[in-house]
Amino acid sequence: MRKRGFGAGGWAAWVVLAGVLRAQEIPAPPGGGEVFPEWAQVRDAASASALLRPMGGTEAAGYLAGGAVRLPVNFAGTRHERVSWDIPVRADLRRARGIRFDFWCGDLGPFAGFSVYFRSGGGWYHTSFCPERAGVWERVEIDKAGTRIEGQPAGWGSVDMIRLSGWRGGGADTVCALANLGYTGGRPEVLVVRADSCAARAGGEARSLGEYAATVSATLDRLGVVSSQLADTDLAPELLEGVRLVVLPYNPSVPAEAVALLRPFVAGGGKVLACYSLGKGVGELLGLKSAGSVVCEGAPFQGFARVGGGLAAQPAFAPQASWRTTVAEASGEARARVVAVWRDGQGRDTATPAITVTPTGGFVGHVWFQASGGEGAALMRALVGELVPDLWRQAAERAYAEIGAVAGSAGLEALRAQLGRRPARAVREALEAAEGGRREARRLLGDGRWPESVGVSARAAERALRAWCLAQPAREGEFRAFWCHSAFGLGGKGWDESVRLLKEGGFNAVLPNMLWAGVAYYPSKTLPEYGGLAQQGDQIAQCLAACRKYGVQCHVWKVNWNTGGKAPKAFLERLRAEGRTQKEYSGALKDEWLCPSHPANQELEVASMLEIVRTYEVDGIHFDYIRYPGNDCCFCDGCRARFEAALGRAVKEWPEDTRRDEAVRQRWLDFRRASIDTVVRRVAEGSRGIRPGVKVSAAVFRNWPVDRDGVGQDWKLWCDEGWLDFVCPMDYFDSNAQFRTVVAAQKGYAGRVPLYPGIGLSCWRDPRDAVRLAQQIGIVRELGVPGYTVFNYDANAEAVLPYLRLGVTAR
Repeated sequence: MRKRGFGAGGWAAWVVLAGVLRAQEIPAPPGGGEVFPEWAQVRDAASASALLRPMGGTEAAGYLAGGAVRLPVNFAGTRHERVSWDIPVRADLRRARGIRFDFWCGDLGPFAGFSVYFRSGGGWYHTSFCPERAGVWERVEIDKAGTRIEGQPAGWGSVDMIRLSGWRGGGADTVCALANLGYTGGRPEVLVVRADSCAARAGGEARSLGEYAATVSATLDRLGVVSSQLADTDLAPELLEGVRLVVLPYNPSVPAEAVALLRPFVAGGGKVLACYSLGKGVGELLGLKSAGSVVCEGAPFQGFARVGGGLAAQPAFAPQASWRTTVAEASGEARARVVAVWRDGQGRDTATPAITVTPTGGFVGHVWFQASGGEGAALMRALVGELVPDLWRQAAERAYAEIGAVAGSAGLEALRAQLGRRPARAVREALEAAEGGRREARRLLGDGRWPESVGVSARAAERALRAWCLAQPAREGEFRAFWCHSAFGLGGKGWDESVRLLKEGGFNAVLPNMLWAGVAYYPSKTLPEYGGLAQQGDQIAQCLAACRKYGVQCHVWKVNWNTGGKAPKAFLERLRAEGRTQKEYSGALKDEWLCPSHPANQELEVASMLEIVRTYEVDGIHFDYIRYPGNDCCFCDGCRARFEAALGRAVKEWPEDTRRDEAVRQRWLDFRRASIDTVVRRVAEGSRGIRPGVKVSAAVFRNWPVDRDGVGQDWKLWCDEGWLDFVCPMDYFDSNAQFRTVVAAQKGYAGRVPLYPGIGLSCWRDPRDAVRLAQQIGIVRELGVPGYTVFNYDANAEAVLPYLRLGVTAR
């Protein structure tokens, strides 16, 4: 039989069609206000290609009418992992909140995500974004507060390059466009000062310095307080003009120059709020000194308990699980007042100060974890309002404006329209309660009674949220799970109450993290046991008993290869001595990760997981970190010897040839994948041999076409071979559009194996966003996917569950 194919005319038509698709029509961009001077010079194709410099493999930018730039995306038939353009600018972003631009994307399908980088000195600031829709212009605002540090940047005043990247998620071509690149944000009243000067010497803590600053900024945003973030090396007299409050979210040390600038700021009436650290000079500004620290044993502090009258509108208690605190006390004749103490793990209020205020500011004994609503936001509002009373008005106006601003609705009237003309009785009653609260809040706002207005507005907004949640449909028969990173369940509650709350929230499965590469939270013959086993007992047995009691599936989660700082010192030292830990391409040791190609490590991974199946009647076992840390690992001596044996010859230049010699590179990638595949296959076959019906599953990286090479995680193969019974890609996107695009692609990779996408509640900017969680559950259903897995079962999840069970997970 003759095979069908393209003739010469067919190929010509296809080439023309492909050209049409690549050159799809892009509408003129919207007006965008003031732009960077360099961007204003883009007037034709030559100036566009001169300003936007493509990185390796990326095609040159083109010009579009209206001052926009066309960005061709060439993923078809290529191997580069991203398309990127560097934009040289001289941007002083110290005073700005960040940058903004208009972005157009013809098709989101080829992308795994988008990134923006800011080059400054010897390092970069980096963050990500994603459009919500394809084929339309969207305004994108990049907040400095959401960036992470790479290398050693010289501050926001020294940015000389902006890099725009789109990461490969598939093999199709498309086109994007960019317009109106400029500053966003004006003069803030609050500055959040990030400890960039400490990042270079902070090691693994560098990322945390940025995250704590971002959490404070997110909380201030939620309160309607106009703030901006900058590096501690950026502080200058002109940047303090008009500022009322400076926040030091966690600054182990503050540059002497910055402290010197803050002295006249405080003398002139400005306030400083510091968290966790009273570095040199900071205590002097506040009239405080450190009296040591308190470290919890057994269980963390539960949160902040108000002392006496406390502050105006301060909640009686605000939860925050903190394991340690810095104790502050008045220095010399200075005045200080403790407004909150720590509540311990047993629910008792201690005498340990948690929040102290002075005439020049305040001090929080630990870093600030609260990023969203509830008592945490109320506590920060009370604290900021105490230090800068005028900010109460901003908070009250913001709280009033947000009543009914749910799921894209601009306000209560729009929400009513969204929910339909004939809503169910419960929905209608919640909307009426919200309207009554809004009228009362407006009256209090008019009377200048800011704290009272805030409280009434918050209650009205909660009624509006309930109305929306009540209107969301449920679906029977789906897999509804939470990952739980704690081996002990919800903080301070134990497994019985944790599983009961999960069941009441409408969920039917939990994946508890009960073992790592170097520790077990149960009696084990293969791994070191955790130190609290004698006192706190077998955590798998406790969790499993609760799951059986409440009818919830239990799939025990293991962190593979990674000891995560939890393994006993002697265990790690023995593995190092035996050559069983990883080495990076650079030669640096990665001692907390076990080498996946070492036969003894493979045996340990397999034996530890099969031990669970033999010992407990669990519903399943669950892989995590079943991969390499990245493409820089592992290049230890053992890897070289084992790879050369598989290759059948010596590698002349090690490790360079694994990247520059294409034949060696392909065999090297196969070797890495095989090391991981072997463990997955052996666990799957072994567990079913021990107890047929037990489920084998895995948490995996989301971008299989790239990650099978980058981290050696070939999870499509695991599905094709039937080694997995379900798979959970970690699709931790704030963007619903990006979530939808990625899950749609993953359906093809999973094939016949059930796909339960991971929803990243705890990773979002607002980890208590019940609306976004419900929306992403809705997307899973629209795509015909049979379930989902949410990360992570913690205090944020506990706060969200009551809203989910009103509708989307109602039983």
